[in-house]
Amino acid sequence: MTRNRVAAFLLGLLAAPAGAAVIYDNHGLVVDAVTGSRSDWNTGQRQASRRTTITYGGAELCGKEVGALLYPGGKDIAARAFFCASTAKALETDAVLAYFTSSSAGTALAHLQVANGKLRVTRLAVSDDPKRDRLAVTRFEDARLPGWTRISTSWNETVMIRHAPLKALNIGPGKLLDVADGVAYLAVPPGRDAVEVEPTHYVTDAYGYRQLVPAITKFVSTPLAFRAVRMSDGRELARLDFKDTCLGLPSIQFDRPDALSKTTATPDVAFDQVPAWRAATLQLTQASGRAALSLRPGTALPRKPGCTAG
Repeated sequence: MTRNRVAAFLLGLLAAPAGAAVIYDNHGLVVDAVTGSRSDWNTGQRQASRRTTITYGGAELCGKEVGALLYPGGKDIAARAFFCASTAKALETDAVLAYFTSSSAGTALAHLQVANGKLRVTRLAVSDDPKRDRLAVTRFEDARLPGWTRISTSWNETVMIRHAPLKALNIGPGKLLDVADGVAYLAVPPGRDAVEVEPTHYVTDAYGYRQLVPAITKFVSTPLAFRAVRMSDGRELARLDFKDTCLGLPSIQFDRPDALSKTTATPDVAFDQVPAWRAATLQLTQASGRAALSLRPGTALPRKPGCTAG
């Protein structure tokens, strides 16, 4: 490491004055958060940081005993993992939602509440499919619905957490646009997906031995889609798919910005304007037990610059 890089690294350790906040303090359960910033020694830019500490009865919820609280019964291997608190949020129900992270197990989302003098820890599954019950980020987002919190899974699915009675409702892929009249509207932005061209198979070589041939995959462009989902049970009511892979979305601020938000660009549609944009863009028609989602007359979606649909 050169002298200049060493100096930059040491300067990066000098964090800006941090701010401490008590997120929750009741019944012996205390959640503290310390925010600050530090310099990235590679870029020279300052990055926001946040550390959350959760204690109960004066003891920090950090260690192998937390795994046993998250996975009671001890059957799951994660029950023996070392967990510490990450982001936390106080609820109006005199409870706390918190992420717990581990270097040897997947991130867990839990509901914490003290009842009858005892701490109750309830881990929330974010999918009915164990393979998709995974979390990649530790953020709590505005659900656009009082008494609810929104999170995202590793599979880019949106999960709505109802505070009381407690429930995690996976409403499927997409980014939340709006919730109106018991229906959640989501946008599935265009992207890329892996498609299996030829499955894994065996062949017999010239010497008579069977050899495994790995699957052949390729990446293809996936088009834009919109979804309407019933909030009572997470069932999809209608979906609007586009075949044109060149269609896109305006720059939409899907999440409410905060101190830890990284982007500084001005969006075409700011967070508070998204419901109005959705109402002016999409219409849901329900009749005779069927539902259809369509663009409102005169609506034009932007096209990707230089894109040619193939």
